[in-house]
Amino acid sequence: MPKTSRRDFLRWTLAGSGLLLAGAASVLEPVPARAVARFAAPVQQTALFMGTMVSITVACSSSTQAHDAMDLAFAEGRRLEALLTRHDAAAPLGVLNSQGSLRDVPPELLNVWQRAHGICHLTGGAFDATVLPLVRLLESRSNPEGELELAESDLREALALVDTDAVYAGRDGMRLGRQGMGLTLDGIAKGHIVDAMSAVLLRAGCENHLINAGGDILARGHKSQGVSWRVAVEDPEKRGHYPQVLELYNQAIATSGGYEVTYDAGGRHHHLLDPSTGRSPVLGSMSVLAATCMQADALATGLSVLPAGEALALADSLSGCACGLLRRDGRLQVSRRWPAEA
Repeated sequence: MPKTSRRDFLRWTLAGSGLLLAGAASVLEPVPARAVARFAAPVQQTALFMGTMVSITVACSSSTQAHDAMDLAFAEGRRLEALLTRHDAAAPLGVLNSQGSLRDVPPELLNVWQRAHGICHLTGGAFDATVLPLVRLLESRSNPEGELELAESDLREALALVDTDAVYAGRDGMRLGRQGMGLTLDGIAKGHIVDAMSAVLLRAGCENHLINAGGDILARGHKSQGVSWRVAVEDPEKRGHYPQVLELYNQAIATSGGYEVTYDAGGRHHHLLDPSTGRSPVLGSMSVLAATCMQADALATGLSVLPAGEALALADSLSGCACGLLRRDGRLQVSRRWPAEA
């Protein structure tokens, strides 16, 4: 999880949720009288962590219950962030990356790594948490005011360190198989944390809620009686319209795009990297709908580097999954299960 937001430029608009996003506030629909016992005007808390603004919106009959539950959810989110971040040298992942091994592995870290390993193979290597050497190389050559100069020899050296199967992970610890390897869970940890925060809210009796972690979004239940949570996909090219508005019910959505973190003035090199070449794909954005935010988060990253046809086909092959590829010319290509306009 980077210190600056992976998703800030995306800025989803939560239509009808009462959130101040994309420069506009939505109007809440009135709640029918029969729903008053279960729903009230949604309440919200927002906090800065995971390098972005994280908002929780809860719709229930008791604002006190909602606020208490949100406090617990944020506490759980911060606890997990401290375990999964690569940006703190003293954190477990920071120790693993600096020393090449970690004896006392928190179960949360092992769980997320195992999920990352599985999605790597699911995507044919398009999502790979061992790309950190490539990320470090681009960060070291970053030139925001001009072109990024990258020697082929340096690129080959970094690529040789990208290998998910060279990481050992078990109850007795984790080890990186080659000197110089490193793990980044930036493309999956935020989604996992959102799922965990949602689980806290559910246990606290707040079944109707929406969490937005800088564009990683999970919706549970309804906003009000019979009214779904709605989100709008923003055009990264800022052409003055939203490509699509979607309704979410017990579903997550995440979006990745090359505009989020760039390493040169033209945006040719950005944080989305093909693990097999070290190059960045050319696209507007990739949005993925899935049952969990962790899956949506990781697949949005992985599908971004695949050819469009392969990305859509993979999404079609996965139960409960759909994807929408927004091209730079504004055209939206979608998989078969992508929903119609809300």
